[in-house]
Amino acid sequence: MFARWIVGGFVLAAVAGAVALQAQSPRPLGPVPEAARIAPFFDGWYANPDGTFSFSFGYSNLNKVAVDIPLGPNNFITPKEYDGRQPTVFLPGENYSNRGGGANAGAAGADAQGAAAGGGGRGRGGRGGGGGGGNQYDRQRGVFTVTVPGSFKGDVVWTLRHQGQTWSIPARATSTAYQLSWPMAMGSTPPLLRFQEKGPSGRGPTGIQGPALQAKVGVPLDLTVWATDDAVHEKEPIPVKREAVPALNATFYRHAGPAAPVVFSAPKIQLAEVQGKATTTATFSEPGDYVIRVRADTFGNVDSTAADQCCWTNGYWKISVTR
Repeated sequence: MFARWIVGGFVLAAVAGAVALQAQSPRPLGPVPEAARIAPFFDGWYANPDGTFSFSFGYSNLNKVAVDIPLGPNNFITPKEYDGRQPTVFLPGENYSNRGGGANAGAAGADAQGAAAGGGGRGRGGRGGGGGGGNQYDRQRGVFTVTVPGSFKGDVVWTLRHQGQTWSIPARATSTAYQLSWPMAMGSTPPLLRFQEKGPSGRGPTGIQGPALQAKVGVPLDLTVWATDDAVHEKEPIPVKREAVPALNATFYRHAGPAAPVVFSAPKIQLAEVQGKATTTATFSEPGDYVIRVRADTFGNVDSTAADQCCWTNGYWKISVTR
């Protein structure tokens, strides 16, 4: 058994009494153990108009397959009142580049039993090799947020334990180096996301909560969102010729729930226009209470990437599945 403490983007490792500080690096500094690590990441914080703060969390899974860690002693957040929004499904690295569509769709469609990230990408933490994306494979960023009052003092800590390894990450709003904001350099902002065409919208990693849904095992359930890129984009000072990319993407994930596969008819949907509807179906193999996440992004823009913490919006459905 050994533990890791990730502090402000750095990892404090204590092994057999020896203490060493090492940066969160794109690749492991030593051999990856057979039980490759799954670690939480603090992606930064947002100052909200109402005076609250939102902490953005992601994770890195160095395994080649998806891994489930249920909520509880191996997957928890303190203080306890903030526990429960985190994922229980941990996917390998993902190709965010939009230029390796098959690889990205494969990663997005990986189910609880661990279909490997598409195109052969290993997703080793920050970067990895693989089809379609080259070094574009990356950890999962901005998967969920925790919002605290402006008067909150101390840390919100996410801890994961897997195969004898323990990793914890504290989140705090005390350093402007970790403060996140929009728009980006050329004007990109997270898209608006709705669950009804004329309904309320969400923006950014905090996103929007969808209606509670019910489904039956083996019966496809329709999931529909509307996305709009309303950013005012500046023109490139020197236009660069590049291959065509979609205006918007909608990618669907099993976020939490039973360790059982969920099959999406279209794990990733590309929209050619800056406003549109994306519909997929989700088919559940086991009963239980699930959370499905959809990420709408504008990663086709030159100043919009996950690595820049811009520009995507999360949406979440709670779905009760019965036989």
